[in-house]
Parts: sequence; C-alpha cells; structure tokens
Amino acid sequence: MDYRVSNSQIGGTSTNLKVYDFKKALRLSMEQVRVLTRIHENFAYQLASLISSELRSFVQVEVTTVEQMLYEEFINKLPDSTILSVFESGEQGIRMAMDLNPEMAFVMIDRLLGGKGTAEGWGRSSLTPIEANVFKRLLEGVVQILQKAWSDIMVLPLKYVNMETNPQFLQLGIPTETVIVIAFQLTVGKVEETMHLCIPYILLEPYIPKLSSHNWYGHGKWVKNREESEYLQDRIEHLIVPVITELGRATITMEEILGLNVNDVIQLNQLVDEPLQVRVNEEMKFLAHPGTKKSRVAIKIEHLIEGEGKND
Repeated sequence: MDYRVSNSQIGGTSTNLKVYDFKKALRLSMEQVRVLTRIHENFAYQLASLISSELRSFVQVEVTTVEQMLYEEFINKLPDSTILSVFESGEQGIRMAMDLNPEMAFVMIDRLLGGKGTAEGWGRSSLTPIEANVFKRLLEGVVQILQKAWSDIMVLPLKYVNMETNPQFLQLGIPTETVIVIAFQLTVGKVEETMHLCIPYILLEPYIPKLSSHNWYGHGKWVKNREESEYLQDRIEHLIVPVITELGRATITMEEILGLNVNDVIQLNQLVDEPLQVRVNEEMKFLAHPGTKKSRVAIKIEHLIEGEGKND
C-alpha cells in the first residue's frame, strides 16, 4: 500500500511534526527512565559519601540526565583525552564505562596522596602507574556502590578491568548499539565537572520488565536506614583534621628578617588579654585563652564562632 500525505493534508500542523529516526529507536519508556534516574540518585548519594570519606573533603554528586543514544554518539561527544574506567559484568562479560575529566581525576589523586586537592601543575592527561593504582582503589569502591544501588532490581556482579585515556580505543560494542548514558554533576571542594556512566542496553535488557514503579516502590526503594546513618557518622567522627591556634601576626621587612638573632623579640598584633583564634581546616571556629595542662601548652575554648561558609 502506497499512502502519501500531501502538504495540504498536513495544513497548519507541520510545526508539531518531529523527525523520527527508526534506526535509533528508543528502547526505554519514560517510566523506566524515571526508575533508572531514582536508582542512580541512590548511587550518587552513596558515591558522594564514599569519595568524601576517602578524600576528607566536601563532595556532592547529582544526577543531571539519563539519555538513550547510539554508542558512536556517546564516543563522539567525549573529548579527545579523558579518563575512562571500564567495568565488566562477571556473568555476561558485558562491559560498561565511567567517563571522568582528567582534571577531576588529578584533584582526587592529589587529595588521596595528601595534597590540597588541586590539579595545578599536572600539565598532562594520562596517569602514571602509581597514580593509576591509587585511583584504582577508589574505583573498586565505586564498583561496590554501583552493585548495591542495582541490588533491588538485579544482581550485577561487576569488576574493574582497566583504564583508557583515548575514547577511540574503548570498545564496549558496535557503533550502532544502543547505550544508556547517565550524566552526573560531580563537585569536589571548589572543582565541578561532569561525569558519565555508559551502560550498554544489552546488559539491562533481561531486567527491563523490572524497571517499573511498582517493582521499585514495592521491593525496596532505597532509604537512609539507621545502619547506613551510623556508618556515615562513624566515618565522619574518626576523620583527622588539623587544629591550629594562632598566637598573633606581625609584618616586618626582609631586611629585619635577615637581621634576626637569638633573643630578639617580635611584637605581635595580639594583646595579652585577648582570646586567640583557633582554626580547623584553615577556617576560624573558636576563640580560646592559652594555658597549661599536665606540663603541656594548652588552650581553653571560650567562644564558638558561628560561621556562614558552606564548610561550617
């Protein structure tokens, strides 16, 4: 049957028409996309907790989009140089990938190695073997959290496989294969970047019927239970943070510095009866008076400073 629609038949409705590519048929319904979003919001919350406890820094992870696209489209939208972590499903042998901007990876590695969490001075896009091993430990934790986030829908035995820096070398499937791409907004300290998780459709296909609101809400929608809250509280309570008491400050010339000798006195801007500033992680938190306790120099907290910063 050959049926043609003329422009006169379409009339004024042409503005409502959308081009549909049958080679790129959407596999998931809107309801299934919403369930995927909820699953990965759960993953994002737990991932932020993991990274924050490992880096001892402010971390926030949020789901921004869940899209269906062809594999070649995903590869083409990535920059020429990136950090691609490859995970493999144990039973099926199907691989998925997590894309992270090199700058964010360097920030995390710098923090894990005891730095301040900055990418300044790296000047490259690839990791050394030592850096890759340090980052691998964090990625293994990511794998465990991803498995836990999916546990209400399916058992997803994952393992870390390798790392790529060139998207063209990544082989997850054929170019025309459908993939699900979840985008996250990742914030570590003051650095913000986008992270992507690319999951081949064939990995999810056997479990698609379970991606319904009925199954999600009826079989264990994730909530913050007491055990997880206590775990987070325990990790936070045992974080080690630097506490510094500042005796005072002074400004002198370089000539005066070069002329300093033993028994010379530098007058500070702090009066004797004024409280000292106590800083936690370089943020002023308390006012205190100096003293001694058990033959050691000590301070007595006199006042709590109510700050307005986001780290307070």
